[in-house]
Amino acid sequence: MGTPVFLVAVERSGETLGLDILRRAEAAGLQLDWSGVVGPRLREAGVRSVADGEVLAIMGIVEVLRHYGALRRLYARIETVLREERPQAVVLIDHPAFNLRVARLAKSLGIAVLYVVGPQIWAWRAGRIAKMRERIDRMLVLFPFERPLYAEAGIPVQVLPHPLLAQCAAAPSREAARVALGIAADVPLLALLPGSRRTELRRLAPAMVETARRLRQQRPQVEVAVALAREDLLPLWQAALGDESGIRLVLAQSLTLLAAADLVLVASGTATLETALMRRPAVVVYAMQPITYWLARRLVRVPFVAMPNILLERRIYPEYLQDDFRPEVVAAELERLLGPAGAAQREALSALPEKLQGDDDAAIADALRAVLGPAHA
Repeated sequence: MGTPVFLVAVERSGETLGLDILRRAEAAGLQLDWSGVVGPRLREAGVRSVADGEVLAIMGIVEVLRHYGALRRLYARIETVLREERPQAVVLIDHPAFNLRVARLAKSLGIAVLYVVGPQIWAWRAGRIAKMRERIDRMLVLFPFERPLYAEAGIPVQVLPHPLLAQCAAAPSREAARVALGIAADVPLLALLPGSRRTELRRLAPAMVETARRLRQQRPQVEVAVALAREDLLPLWQAALGDESGIRLVLAQSLTLLAAADLVLVASGTATLETALMRRPAVVVYAMQPITYWLARRLVRVPFVAMPNILLERRIYPEYLQDDFRPEVVAAELERLLGPAGAAQREALSALPEKLQGDDDAAIADALRAVLGPAHA
């Protein structure tokens, strides 16, 4: 039996980081017994699940209020497990509103806290840094520009080599991806990357389908495929498609679909960075509950929402948010990207990988050893 460590990692991007943490811990010879609130891939990797964390996938102030009871029950379950099992450390990935509460609980119980993927204090709510200093023993962040923010606050911090760098480098070629998906080599392909949160999909899916339909009216030769994150989202997408034919659903192969694509319609989130590292021309869209959006527009201090635009400090990817996401406008933008505008995007994106270079590959193992204590040094 290894040293007990509790992990919270639910969404696709968080699971990807969690899997990398497990892999690097094992490679470093750390004997750890993992449990926590995790998604299906981490459960398959051997993490003992103590609760269903799907409720953590919601975003937005109004949405959180609607699910407040479920969030409280999840927190109560975590509290019970931490009090009874007293793991040596907790590893918390993303979800700051929830996980900072878990961090406070862990510290009150004398459990060390490693926090992975810092809250976007550079974009809004910078005052949370004081709470983080009290509750977190060590940070692992994804972007080099975050390091001084935490270091100056006195929080030990390391920068992870961004996992998408390696993933995208290992992606199949356009030709191989098309063979794998059964798509002809000579047809233009639009990939829809809508994300995996149900609350987002209910708003985005119908407008994405209508955008694709309008593009195909102008360019009938264009094929369209949707990256479906999980099988349980299939009914939602079938409802959004309705009688629309010619749009295929691709399950759990987003990177292969990106490799095959000529252009992308992508929801704001981690997938924008994945799209950019694959150097695919794209338009970024997003829609959320109106009150949440109204509040966010007044609190957020950065000029862009798409991470490639933030990192490159310019509007490489057009962003159409909320009421600005009008299918006829976005379809026209996508059609433009089939020409020289798309080539210009590709060229601008070539500077992105250097913005994601982190510390060496030992950063994860070093951070785990630091929070686990001298016995694991």
